[in-house]
Amino acid sequence: MKARALAGLTLVALLGGGLWWLSQRAAAPDAGRDGTASANAGAGNVSVAGSPGSSPAASASGGFVAGGPATCLPCHAEVVAEWQASMHSRAFTDPQVRAPDQSDNFQKQECLPCHASRPVFEHGIAQDTRVLARVERRSDGIDCLSCHALPGGEVAATRSGLQAPCRPALRTELSTQQMCAACHNQHNTHDEWRASPAAVAGKDCLDCHMVRTVRNGSEAGAPRAGRHHGFPGGRDRDFVLPGISLDGQIVGDEKLLRVTLGNDFAGHNLPTDSRNRALDLVVTLFDARGTALKPPAGEVREPGCETGTARRRFRNPYRASGDPNTQLPAGEKAVLDVPLPDDAVRAVVELYYKLSPWVPDKEAFWTQRLEIALH
Repeated sequence: MKARALAGLTLVALLGGGLWWLSQRAAAPDAGRDGTASANAGAGNVSVAGSPGSSPAASASGGFVAGGPATCLPCHAEVVAEWQASMHSRAFTDPQVRAPDQSDNFQKQECLPCHASRPVFEHGIAQDTRVLARVERRSDGIDCLSCHALPGGEVAATRSGLQAPCRPALRTELSTQQMCAACHNQHNTHDEWRASPAAVAGKDCLDCHMVRTVRNGSEAGAPRAGRHHGFPGGRDRDFVLPGISLDGQIVGDEKLLRVTLGNDFAGHNLPTDSRNRALDLVVTLFDARGTALKPPAGEVREPGCETGTARRRFRNPYRASGDPNTQLPAGEKAVLDVPLPDDAVRAVVELYYKLSPWVPDKEAFWTQRLEIALH
């Protein structure tokens, strides 16, 4: 009798444990879909397919299993660290990306493919194609596998003859702008580049956004040449400013201040990509008492554009807005002419880069400032 009872209890325990294990297996994919329960929901972490210092993941049969950035970490720690500091790693988790006027916490499903991408080589490498969204590890954003994974299980490399568990295979497209177009032409950035002086000169995305570097130390194959995986962009003020010019000149017998903004070196319009971004050029005139002079009476301004004596906005508007595209094309200059009243003695010229067009100037992501004495 006791033996039967013990056997029954053992059976119940086994069934209960089995049901718990199945429930955890079923829950795991869903946890990765919204990024809230993933092991790397915050920036600066990597998925748990591997861990720092571990060997590359392997299947029961001994074959390589690519499981996200942690799988690459043992051989490519320097590259993974660069990626972790980039916006690519935060493409799914960044609060600004999840804001209501952007992806709305990815309720806008059309945003998912470019913020948690399946490998580009699966669907997006040909011109005018687009990547698909993945359902696992979404909080990794645009990760190593988004760009390097190949349909046959290998990983794309820029050199041939490499020997490693991940089976590197030469794919020349990896060193070209083709890798970027599937996501970054959703808002016409790639088309802008095609029409730019940079394209005519033979320069593409990699020349600015993936500069050449040298890999040393414990990096696989070191010392060797490579590309930096920090992907700097519009949020990086020190990266943007060398590519633009901003100056002001008094013309017409001191009756006009002409402010000129030049998109001198960018290979695309300014600002580019996300339609939420805005670049505002603002001129504020001051009298001898330090009082800011008001704009002309009756001038109507958008929300977030209240300050300044005169201003001009550069932006690719929302598709449904009907507003004109006011971006500054590559290689071109824009002029803002500001009439100078007799009591104006000083001008402050400011350039505001905004991640949302409606935020006030004081909440701009970065600012460039220029002061001009008028008398």
